[in-house]
Amino acid sequence: MKPVNPLWYLAAFLFALGSVMIATVVAAGAWDPVREVTVTPTTVRADAQGTTLVVFTDILQPERNVTCRATGRDKKPVDIPRAALDITVDNEGNQWHLIGLLDAGANGMRVQCTPRDRRVDNASYAWATVTGFESRANNAKGIGILGLTVAVAFAGYVFWCRRQQRQETARESA
Repeated sequence: MKPVNPLWYLAAFLFALGSVMIATVVAAGAWDPVREVTVTPTTVRADAQGTTLVVFTDILQPERNVTCRATGRDKKPVDIPRAALDITVDNEGNQWHLIGLLDAGANGMRVQCTPRDRRVDNASYAWATVTGFESRANNAKGIGILGLTVAVAFAGYVFWCRRQQRQETARESA
C-alpha cells in the first residue's frame, strides 16, 4: 500500500510537530541541573574540566552591560556568553541570577565579571559547574533535527507516490 491519500501529508506534519515538542521538553530538562547547583564565589578558581561553567550574580543589572571572562592556567581570557534564560537559584539564603554559561570549561579557571561602564559595581558574582547540560541540549537538537528530517522525507515519499499514481492513471486512460 502506497501512501497516496493527501492526509498522509498531515501525518508527516504531525510527526514533525510531535518531534519538535519532544525536543523542546528535552531541551527544557537540560536546565534542571542549573537550577540545583551550589554556587562558589569568584574568588575561588573553578575546576570545570569536562563540565559547563555557569556564572551567577546576586544583583541583576539589565541596564548595565556586564561581561564575564574566564581565564585558565594559560592566562588566555575566554568570554563567557550570556545565558539564554533568566534562572534564579537560592543558595545559603541568597538569591542568585544566571548571567552566563560557558559550554567547555577547564581546570583552574578564574572568573571575572565587570560592567562595561567601569562604574562601581555592588554586585557579587559566583560560579558553579554543571554536568550533562551540553549532552542534554545536543540530544534535544538531535531529536528535533531527526524528527524533521524523517517528516520531510516521508512527505517527499508521499509526493512521489502520488505523482507515480497520477502518471499511471494518465497512461491507462491514454
